[in-house]
Amino acid sequence: MTIRDERALSHTHATLLMVALTIILAALLLLILLGMIPSWSWAKPAQPPIIITDVIHTSAETGKLTHASRVFLLNNGSVSYMNDDLKAVFYKNDQPIVTVETLNGHLLINSHHYGVRYIKGEGCRTRYWNPGEEMEVDLSDGTINPGAKVAVKIIDKKTGKVISKHEVVA
Repeated sequence: MTIRDERALSHTHATLLMVALTIILAALLLLILLGMIPSWSWAKPAQPPIIITDVIHTSAETGKLTHASRVFLLNNGSVSYMNDDLKAVFYKNDQPIVTVETLNGHLLINSHHYGVRYIKGEGCRTRYWNPGEEMEVDLSDGTINPGAKVAVKIIDKKTGKVISKHEVVA
């Protein structure tokens, strides 16, 4: 009768499995660390909570190129703001041009506002400007020229603190 060796290769397999798991865990740890250090990360820097999504120079009625200066703002953050507690200061080439004293569409109608024709959109219809909602601020014609650097500061009127600042080229 022959005696067989009943031992398997489990020690070799276990070693290979442990090496593979160690490499996978090290790679995951490296990816996590690279994501936490912005200067090493390939991800784009975080955007401010309120951003300019577009500046349009065409007429809303005809669609033709005019001297219109319509700026679209998006609540890009995760906070709902009371839009009457906010004001927007617009800049062209780093010079202040217009201050909109309220971002509530109903309250703007009744106020004396210079340099802005109207605001509209889901962000100014109710008392709150919720995340993901956009509003259109129609500045007086000729306020912003194509190619100008446009910036907006959103300021909390109660504290005077700048909530967001964003700039684009029109």
